[in-house]
Amino acid sequence: MGPFISASKIAMVILSITIFFCLYRAVSGPTMLDRVIGINIIGTKAVVIFVLVGVVFKNGFFFDLAMVYALLLYVATIGFVKYLEFRRLDK
Repeated sequence: MGPFISASKIAMVILSITIFFCLYRAVSGPTMLDRVIGINIIGTKAVVIFVLVGVVFKNGFFFDLAMVYALLLYVATIGFVKYLEFRRLDK
């Protein structure tokens, strides 16, 4: 299990670094769609990091946290896109 743990730590570092590239796209995206996609990718990478932290520390709480965060991210993205399309949330 030792090599898998070190590979997980390396993957967490690489994912953390690539989050900054997505943050750049989210801040400087030419369209609103680029910004939404950038923020969604950051959230998805955070979910993967939560799962990897759960594997490294052998703690199931991080898996639950990743699941809840993924569900919240999905609902927030759908709501934001709906708001962008209709300019209201009650339709």
